[in-house]
Amino acid sequence: MQWTGLNELREKYLSFFESKGHLRLDSFPLVPKNDNSLLLINSGMAPMKKWFLGQEEPPCHRVTTCQKCIRTPDIERVGITARHGTYFEMLGNFSFQDYFKKEATAWAWEFLTKVLEIPAELLYISVYEDDDEAWDIWTKDIGIAEDHMVRFGKEDNFWEHGSGPCGPCSEIYFDRGPEHGCGKPDCKVGCDCDRYMEVWNLVFSQFDSDGKGNYTRLERPNIDTGMGLERLACVMQGVGNLFEVDTVRAILNHVEKISGKTYGEDAKTDISIRVITDHIRSTTFMVSDGIMPSNEGRGYVLRRLLRRAARHGRMLGITRPFLTELVDTVIHENKAGYPELEEHADYIKKVIGTEEERFYKTIDQGMTILNGLIDNITKAAVAGKEKILSGIDAFKLNDTFGFPLDLTREIAAEAGITVDEENFHSEMKKQKEKARKDRLSRGISGWDSDLFSELTVPATVFTGYEKLEDKGQVMALSDGEELEDAISTDEGAKEGVLVVLDQTPFYAESGGQVADTGSIVTTDGARLEVKDVKKTGKGYFVHTCTLMEGTVKVGDSVTAAVSKGRRMSIARNHTSAHLLQKALREVLGSHVHQAGSYEDDERVRFDFTHFSAVTPEELALVEHIVNQKIFEALDVNIQNLPIAEAKKMGAMALFGEKYGDVVRVVDVNGWSTEFCGGTHVKNTAQLGCFKILSESSVAAGIRRIEGTTGYGVLNLLDERTEMLHKVADALKVNNMKDLPLRAVAVASEVKALSKELDAAKAAAAASKIDGLFEAAEDVNGIKILTAYFSGTAPEALRSMAEKVRDKAPNTVAALVGSTDGKITLAVACGKGALDAGLKAGVLVKQIAAIAGGNGGGKPDFAMAGLKDENKIDEALNAVAGIVKNVLEG
Repeated sequence: MQWTGLNELREKYLSFFESKGHLRLDSFPLVPKNDNSLLLINSGMAPMKKWFLGQEEPPCHRVTTCQKCIRTPDIERVGITARHGTYFEMLGNFSFQDYFKKEATAWAWEFLTKVLEIPAELLYISVYEDDDEAWDIWTKDIGIAEDHMVRFGKEDNFWEHGSGPCGPCSEIYFDRGPEHGCGKPDCKVGCDCDRYMEVWNLVFSQFDSDGKGNYTRLERPNIDTGMGLERLACVMQGVGNLFEVDTVRAILNHVEKISGKTYGEDAKTDISIRVITDHIRSTTFMVSDGIMPSNEGRGYVLRRLLRRAARHGRMLGITRPFLTELVDTVIHENKAGYPELEEHADYIKKVIGTEEERFYKTIDQGMTILNGLIDNITKAAVAGKEKILSGIDAFKLNDTFGFPLDLTREIAAEAGITVDEENFHSEMKKQKEKARKDRLSRGISGWDSDLFSELTVPATVFTGYEKLEDKGQVMALSDGEELEDAISTDEGAKEGVLVVLDQTPFYAESGGQVADTGSIVTTDGARLEVKDVKKTGKGYFVHTCTLMEGTVKVGDSVTAAVSKGRRMSIARNHTSAHLLQKALREVLGSHVHQAGSYEDDERVRFDFTHFSAVTPEELALVEHIVNQKIFEALDVNIQNLPIAEAKKMGAMALFGEKYGDVVRVVDVNGWSTEFCGGTHVKNTAQLGCFKILSESSVAAGIRRIEGTTGYGVLNLLDERTEMLHKVADALKVNNMKDLPLRAVAVASEVKALSKELDAAKAAAAASKIDGLFEAAEDVNGIKILTAYFSGTAPEALRSMAEKVRDKAPNTVAALVGSTDGKITLAVACGKGALDAGLKAGVLVKQIAAIAGGNGGGKPDFAMAGLKDENKIDEALNAVAGIVKNVLEG
């Protein structure tokens, strides 16, 4: 049993099962594909559910993987113990209706004892209590002594997840020695102490559960095994936990170097070092798979992990952004198994660095709010009574600013304040319950099947790359509710008819490109208009149609014809998306990656990673580069290549996308090279021209550009030309060249007229003010001026009130104006009125309340909105009395 590095263990495992006829697959992305039941991939089998169910044909019936996984239910425990982590790798070998228990157990034993040379006497086996078959295989075929065997009940050794495939499992344990045990004489496998470490779980999926306790034996069972790579490394490296494994320890050492702290000297410091070490592993892999920080879903998980790591950096005394430095170490330690980390290095560091800087601003805001709360509590404290920070305030700090309870508690304690933790946890429970309901609403089991899942005919052959019209045969029909043998029109066209053909030229919606439309006509004359096309998990192209006339039957021969003009427009826009991405990377930098796209016959919408608005100058340059490549008439070459060869060409892949051994590569004369399954033009000149329509923000770190090509540009030109003609007509311009000068002249005229109007309004206001003084009422030496001016806007009202205030110091003015259905009250107090103790902000509240309004302002001027027009006179008549009460009060 030799010390073996984690990367070497991964390779040994995968190579071993390749030698047993397994197909080695790369890890699936952390983002589940076509599975709403999971936020993130959390096990080796999770991406393969449909293969286990037979809903999709696997690439091989024997598969082996090392799967990246994220689990976050115990995120608060990460760091506190050395056992918990959010990121791990799961080794697995899988059989989809091929081999079963004998082979799975024999190979597991061979790998551990022969390949890794782990002494057999250090290994123990558990089986499900009723699984005599597994017991006999281990004891009789493998030769395990019965004192190294245990039986456990359903809770420990039966794998079940709602309805669907399930079955007993067998676990392999490693004895770390009595020095790691509890010392009890009955200490054995299953004890809560640290002596016996579970290493490998072999799941025998031999039943189909209905979720209600009923189990049906599967004719062809499956094998699903899982072995934590980090746990195996602990065994082979003789270390106690994942933080001491070689690749993880290297990251931990880097945290020590940055912080100046030494691991193992202080328990509190160790927690922070472990948190940072674990979280930077998780976040590096999450960002590499295209996840962006956000306030919901998997983006929220990423944001929470990053902010937790950054906060623990602060607790270690690190006062600058530092996480991107650790990214380099994560990549260095893991690039052997995950070369895409190195490819995405600049992007990963850009995302993590931006989020960390944003958090530093946020945590400062949170500290300001927390300090304000502490000050208020301290000021309001009563001698002898406990000072308490409310649980709701603590929760808001946690939820909005990422302040965990322990940090809030620690800061509050320094001021002699305790935290209402009971209500804090109550709020947290409400949030978790809401999240749980959300997960359930997504269908937690995730074993759903589609309408055509029971079909046994071959998958649809797509011929649309070469042809826009092709012959075919109807293989299945549905009215949207169930499969039918025939569907006919009754009293008119029938919508929602679903048709599956053996082969089709229709492109199914995929990768952001919309589906083709067109027609399907049977040899008997039935005619269907194709409105949409989707591809099922088993590879059936389902055409959503309107049956215009006749009867369509399963087995009918048909002619399927794609709308040529629309397909060409879509192809132009899709090719422009490739040119756009390349141009953006040239102008903005290599951190730009596609984050989503949409192409139809009218426009292209391209989402990309970038962390600030694209300037008008940058947009103009991007547009110029795309058009330059169009005018150069570059050939667009499309070929299917082995993925390794495609990557050597520099072909760009989509984040989070799983590719097979052979990929379709779209190459624009060596300038832009991308993996893509969409339809494209043959030469860039066919785009005609490209025009950017808009640039905007979609989410934090994600920008969106919308553009158009070909006829879309011509239509845009026609629209804008028509608009210019209308403007020219309105401005009475005959020669379009004179339009800019005429527009400037008209703007100047409008400005001059506006000034004249303002002057006239000011003169009118002055004359009105003079009239107000004649009707003023005297209250204890203070002149009270009130008036209602219909058709007067708030700004004009303000000007009038301020003129009264400045003209007569011993004056209170209460003026009401109305315009566009809005009623405004303005109150002004002159210097003499202020000296007498009157304040406009106080008076305006009392006056406005009479007419159902409210407002406020400074002592010398205040405004309010009024709601009840019928009570304006009542409010104005009350001003003198209100002033008198204040003066005499």
